[in-house]
Amino acid sequence: MHRTLLLALAALLLAGCAKKEPLTSHGKPVSYWVQALSDPDARTRKRAVTALGHVGTADPAAVPAVAGALKDRDPAVRQTAALALLNLGPDAREAVPALQEALKDRDPKVRAAAQKALERIQPAG
Repeated sequence: MHRTLLLALAALLLAGCAKKEPLTSHGKPVSYWVQALSDPDARTRKRAVTALGHVGTADPAAVPAVAGALKDRDPAVRQTAALALLNLGPDAREAVPALQEALKDRDPKVRAAAQKALERIQPAG
């Protein structure tokens, strides 16, 4: 009995020491998606923004990376970034300055998405 208890305790301790797997989204680690934001293909960058938006605040690199995508050269990527921040709501508070800058974007869809995101993140009242 005593030996079984010791073995069980040892197993629990070893399980607690196991290396944690990195946080993933869409089957890839967050670091993969952050790197993908530099990909030359706009579709890849757009997928990266979507994947990072699903991570939200679970990884500290996600929200700043999505906020940075508001300056992407492709308007669809910028719009997707604003929509991802909209979906995060108040959890995307640190992206407010980038969203305020996106209100001046040359693309009306980006401006509209940024406005909606700001309204959700910082409700009036």
